[in-house]
Amino acid sequence: MPKLKIKFADYIIAGTLLVWGLVGFWFNLQEVSAVEHKYAVIYVQNRQVVELSLISDDHFSYSFQFGDENEHTAVVEIQEGRIRMLPLDEELCPQGICAHTGWIVYSYESIVCLPNQIMVVFTENTLDGNKEDIDGITY
Repeated sequence: MPKLKIKFADYIIAGTLLVWGLVGFWFNLQEVSAVEHKYAVIYVQNRQVVELSLISDDHFSYSFQFGDENEHTAVVEIQEGRIRMLPLDEELCPQGICAHTGWIVYSYESIVCLPNQIMVVFTENTLDGNKEDIDGITY
């Protein structure tokens, strides 16, 4: 069986495919980042606590309760269409990864606090749960 050799044309084809793949990945990220996220949803122990509007002119903090008997309080801050979680006590969240996440803006980002089962994600749903700009649904 003859041994196959990689030729210069093979390198060009592989390089072209790699470049086009990276360009497509970059355009995909740009498209995702261009989407306006109108709401952020906070879940505690897999239950929705609140859905907050992310209007770009707003700047406010929101406190919510968590824990087995809602004995602890966490605070999220909303500013210019982005959201972050403020640090919790070290005894509640030893590593503080949720606070170190910082501001989230893109749809693929989220804030998760595993010890306390808190999750902050983006959604495009309206406050009553309906999708906006839907012409029809087909089953």
